[in-house]
Amino acid sequence: MTIKPRTRKEIVEAMKEAARIGGASLAANFARLSALPILEKGPSDFVSAADIESERLIVAHLNAKLPEVAVLGEEGAASPDAGNGLRIIIDPLDGTNNFLHGIPQFSASLALMEGDEVTAGVTFNPLSGEMFWAVAGKGAYLGEKRLNGSSRKSLAHAVVGTCFPYNGKGDTEKAAREMAAIMPRVSGIRSPGSAALEIAYVAEGRFDGFWTSGAKLDLWDLAAGVIIAREAGCLATEIDGKGDPLRCRSLVVAPRQFHGQFIDIFGPTCATGAPNKTALA
Repeated sequence: MTIKPRTRKEIVEAMKEAARIGGASLAANFARLSALPILEKGPSDFVSAADIESERLIVAHLNAKLPEVAVLGEEGAASPDAGNGLRIIIDPLDGTNNFLHGIPQFSASLALMEGDEVTAGVTFNPLSGEMFWAVAGKGAYLGEKRLNGSSRKSLAHAVVGTCFPYNGKGDTEKAAREMAAIMPRVSGIRSPGSAALEIAYVAEGRFDGFWTSGAKLDLWDLAAGVIIAREAGCLATEIDGKGDPLRCRSLVVAPRQFHGQFIDIFGPTCATGAPNKTALA
C-alpha cells in the first residue's frame, strides 16, 4: 500500500509535532522525578506516570491531526484501523530504566506503518532537542541534516552499541556469547539504554553499528530506528544476516562496510531471536 508523498510528509510532520509534545512532558517529569508514581508491569519492566502522560499527549495530538490513522502505543493506547492500513506505532518513553534512575538518555519514538511496511520514523531526544527522522525513499535526517552513516573503514576503530538483557528481560547467556565474540574486534562497546536512540546514532555515524539478540525488544523499540538507519544507507537484518528484524528479536544495524563483518562474527555462534509477537499483531 502507498499514499501520496505529500500526504506522507504531512503525517511525518504531525508525528514530529507529537514527539515534541510528548518529549516536553517527559522533560518536565524528569525534572520532578522523585514525585512520580511508578508501577512494575513485570520483572524489570516499569511504567511511570511519565510514560502514560507522554503517550496520552502523543495520541491526543495524532488523533486531532490525523483522525484517519490508527495508533498503537506501548502503554495500551489503541484506535481501530480505519480500513486504509495506516497505523502509527508509539513508544512514549524509550529508556524508562534510565529515566527512572535520573540518567539523561531517553527518547520518544514513533513509526508509521502502511500495511506491514514501516514507511517513516521519528525519534526525539527531549533533553538535547535532537529530532531524528526518515521517510521511505526520501532519506534520513537529524533536523535538516541529511544522514549517511559512518564512513570509518576499519572495524578495529569502530564503536558499537547494544542493549543488554537483565532480570527477566532476555537471554543473558546468549548476550555473553555475543559480547565475547565482538569485544576483541572493535574499539568500544556502549549501551546507553535507549535502543531507538542507539539505532539513530548508527544512522548519524556516532556509532558504527548496533546489535541485539539476547535482549528482549519489541516493535515499538525498533521500528522508527530501523527505517532511519536504512534511509541513511545502513543495512538492518536479523543477526544471521537474513530476514526482517521487525518480525523477530534479533537485529544487526551497520553501514555497508561493516554489516557483513558483524554477521560473520555473530552468525556462527548465535541463533536468531524468537518471533516478535508484537510486530504484526
